[in-house]
Amino acid sequence: MTDTQKRIPLVSVIIPVYQAEQYLDACIGSVLAQDYPAVEIILVDDGSSDKSAGICDRYGGAYKNIRVIHQRNRGTGAAKNRGMELAKGEYLLFLDADDCLDGKTAVTYLLEKAEAEQADIVTGNYRRFQGKWMGGVYRHHLKSDDAGKTDFRFKGFLSEGHLLMNWAKIYRSSFLRRHRITFPDYPVMEDKLFNMICCASLPVYGFVEENVYLYRITEGSLTDRYKENAGYLAEVWLSVGTYFEGFLREQHSRNLYEDLLAFHLFCGIFTLGRESLQSGRGAVKKAVRLLKLYGKNPMVKRYVSALAKGNYIGEVRPAFWRLLVRAASMIFCLGGYRLIIAGIWVFRGIGNEERGRMPERV
Repeated sequence: MTDTQKRIPLVSVIIPVYQAEQYLDACIGSVLAQDYPAVEIILVDDGSSDKSAGICDRYGGAYKNIRVIHQRNRGTGAAKNRGMELAKGEYLLFLDADDCLDGKTAVTYLLEKAEAEQADIVTGNYRRFQGKWMGGVYRHHLKSDDAGKTDFRFKGFLSEGHLLMNWAKIYRSSFLRRHRITFPDYPVMEDKLFNMICCASLPVYGFVEENVYLYRITEGSLTDRYKENAGYLAEVWLSVGTYFEGFLREQHSRNLYEDLLAFHLFCGIFTLGRESLQSGRGAVKKAVRLLKLYGKNPMVKRYVSALAKGNYIGEVRPAFWRLLVRAASMIFCLGGYRLIIAGIWVFRGIGNEERGRMPERV
């Protein structure tokens, strides 16, 4: 096939929009600036009450490759699902309305890797920024050849977190359709559950070493709004675990991927403890009470007890992580909640679902 005959698959960039008027121009501009020639942009206005809807319509009227959908506020997951329904692309790329693609070649890097390796999901690196400040690179240490290993899932969903989120990735549409994968109706962690289900559906993974995404640090995020109600966050956390456990049972793959469920529930210990500690006066008592309640859940008890015995973590590298997970699980099972809370101050990044290693928001 010559260069003039080279196949150019369409990439659909889905941007859920809610109250993002101050960031939307930069976000959309970063997609329009891409050097890849076949991109459609789907803007899903999720009931914004600021000027976001008008900005979306302005771009929709000015560019033939931009489609705009307005719907009542139903949440990020529903907005992404709506975008997926309308997308015509062979590949999907999700972009938060307050973030940007990194440079002009982000789509090209991801697409070329997907085509070269016939990958269903391709992930790249990302950077954080705020105003004129630009952070360092958050690099993944994942290899496609390791995709079937426990250590791959541990790094991707716990210690590094690059597989947690939908951004900095490209997805093959046919893979998602074949496995009927959509976003669940959760106010937080809908992207994590989406990617857990993707992982358990045996995708071909691909990875690029380039930076493809800029994640904006903002205040007043969705996660911030739940910090005052860590009990509700715990309910959502357990619901994600229950949903995934049911999915594995239906797919007859529980024995293959229940390590991922165990890692999720282990993360919950640290996330819920940390969020409780930010609740103000009497925070330590609240955190202890919440962790005690969390530990009484039969599913949590079963999987954290298994981790305390060394199950699921035999392949995890380096040994530091195996020791940490097993020790923390043992302490938790013995009711050492205050010791766990003290450890949270030392290992603040563990279990943070917001942005992998050093998160700021969802």
